[in-house]
Amino acid sequence: MKYLLIIWACLCTLFNLQAAEYSVVPKPLSVKETGKPAFVFTPRTVVYVTPASRQIGELWIQSVSRSLPFQLQLKEVSSVKGKNGIVFDLSKKNRSSEAYTLDVSDKRIVVRSEGLAGLFYGAQTLTQLMPPEVVGKEKLEGDITVPSLQINDKPRFQWRGYMKDVSRTFYSVDVLKKYIDIMSLYKMNTLHLHLTDDQGWRVEIKKYPRLTSEKATHYPVQFGQPEGRSGFYTQEELKDLVAYAAARHVQIVPEIDVPGHCWPVLINYPELAVNDSFYPDYVMPFCETYHVWGHQFTPNTLDPSNEKVYQFLDDVFTEIAAIFPSEYIHFGGDEVRHILWEKNEHIQNFMKEKGMKNVMELQSYFVTRVSAIIAGKGKKPIGWNDILADAGNLPENAHIMSWLGSSAVKDAAKYGFPTIATPASHLYFDIRQGTPDDGLLSDLAYPYAITLSDVYGYDPAEGLTSRELDCLLGVQANMWPAVPQEVKDINLQNFPRLLGLAEIAWADGKKDFADFENRMNTQYKRLDALKVDYYRPDCHVIATWSPEKVSFIDYTTWEFDVTDKVYDNGRAMAGLFYTKGNDRLNIKSMQLLENGKVIAEDLHRGFADETRTTGKRKNYLYYLDVKNYRKDAKYTLRMEVSGYRGTDSYGNVIFSLSPYVPFQSVESDKTGRK
Repeated sequence: MKYLLIIWACLCTLFNLQAAEYSVVPKPLSVKETGKPAFVFTPRTVVYVTPASRQIGELWIQSVSRSLPFQLQLKEVSSVKGKNGIVFDLSKKNRSSEAYTLDVSDKRIVVRSEGLAGLFYGAQTLTQLMPPEVVGKEKLEGDITVPSLQINDKPRFQWRGYMKDVSRTFYSVDVLKKYIDIMSLYKMNTLHLHLTDDQGWRVEIKKYPRLTSEKATHYPVQFGQPEGRSGFYTQEELKDLVAYAAARHVQIVPEIDVPGHCWPVLINYPELAVNDSFYPDYVMPFCETYHVWGHQFTPNTLDPSNEKVYQFLDDVFTEIAAIFPSEYIHFGGDEVRHILWEKNEHIQNFMKEKGMKNVMELQSYFVTRVSAIIAGKGKKPIGWNDILADAGNLPENAHIMSWLGSSAVKDAAKYGFPTIATPASHLYFDIRQGTPDDGLLSDLAYPYAITLSDVYGYDPAEGLTSRELDCLLGVQANMWPAVPQEVKDINLQNFPRLLGLAEIAWADGKKDFADFENRMNTQYKRLDALKVDYYRPDCHVIATWSPEKVSFIDYTTWEFDVTDKVYDNGRAMAGLFYTKGNDRLNIKSMQLLENGKVIAEDLHRGFADETRTTGKRKNYLYYLDVKNYRKDAKYTLRMEVSGYRGTDSYGNVIFSLSPYVPFQSVESDKTGRK
């Protein structure tokens, strides 16, 4: 019996070693070990391509070449049969296929597919079989090997998406390209760009130049937003981005959100509005809207009874269709303030003329008109599942993005509408991952956390009939950067959860979270090499406070060593997150010192209490710039605080630096991964 236990322990150890060795995300459909020696990269390694597969080979070499200690040779041949080295073999039987095989022996690595997309995905698996640092910039040392095995793989869903809202916070083309790189590495194929909302219009429309005027695209200075959070994309920039994504087999789906969420349109083209409410006549950060309108929603919408609106949308979608070759255009349709229609006399008269009994029918009328416009451009219309409120009157060509409600996916599918699952319960990544006291910026309007386990455990097909399953196109995660805005902050929210999304979008649906966590250990090293920050519990917490540290009436100076948290030029965020006790804290000021000398200070008065809702001004947060970082310097955070009504107060002191240049450095560069 003892010997059997020893053998079993050895087998378990061997299995764990193998699992770590093949740490591919998403998990391939089938992996078979051959028992042969590993393939070893050498300066003589040749990458063989045909004219049809050349682009895939070139992109793959480009993705790993910065870290290899030698240059891989690329050779184009008419046939790759019998070649030793790395072979990209494209069959022309099914050019749209995403399936692939990967065969590794000591002599050759053959990536084979019937489609360019499949060949590209096979190349990404090859990259993940190499040391995780291969995607970085630092040169690798020692042998670079790939284990001998055979992989047969294909995706579960055709839509494997991520939505980035670039209206609430604008991001540069370079940031979007980096996200495309990461998405494609993990076999995600759809980038949904939320290009317009109440916080800004972000795409150039040549027929309507005022859409990209300053008041439609830039936050006024009184809101203290960094300049980089405002702006718009020219059509040429977007065409370049589309080409970059297409080479990596990512489609970009544009969204122009109508008839609500249209503030930039209404303040520039008031003749399209349903009423005469236009204050203020500029865009403002999302959280500020609560202090102007009392909530996040504007006091105006497009006028669904106005023919000028449909001409405007026809013109806009004509230009959008010319920029984006995707077969889809998203028109939004969510969170329309129907009360504005119900209280409007000319809208009520219009509804009577059309025989409409309620505003839901008017919404469907609008959706039908817009869907026809989009279909007229050769595209498929997509709307948020809010439009299902009057499902019986929706056009048959409507596609549904299901975000709202536990039964949203089934509700869309039971009517026969093609649907993408993107539920706020599992796939809204602006929602927190841990406690609301950990200092990570998240939308606390949602009273729950979404952990990596929650994401991984989600199955969009659960509870669907076979007919309804045929309507399920796939899954998508969404990032609404109203609260987390810095690139580092959205990265901390997106990762590692985006890899969980990639797994459920591609893999076969069989769940084993322990196995996934084991594979993630290698992926964390890969994210480090890519200079991508990712969530770690309490990673912003540098200290805690308790009553013995608090003084009542008189201000006390607190100092904390933050040397390990300062690692580049950037904007540091410091703050006090009250957690419990009868008394809150007054905050007088915060300073950042370099070798004892003040280099930045924020002198506004703040208050640390338990209220951290989305609409609350976050005066407990302080911002300090590091403009000339010195690697050998000591950095200290200094603040002045006092108890409010007493000293019975507990909480977390938080600090996080966001580099000015995204994806150039990460905190683990200085501290290692903890």
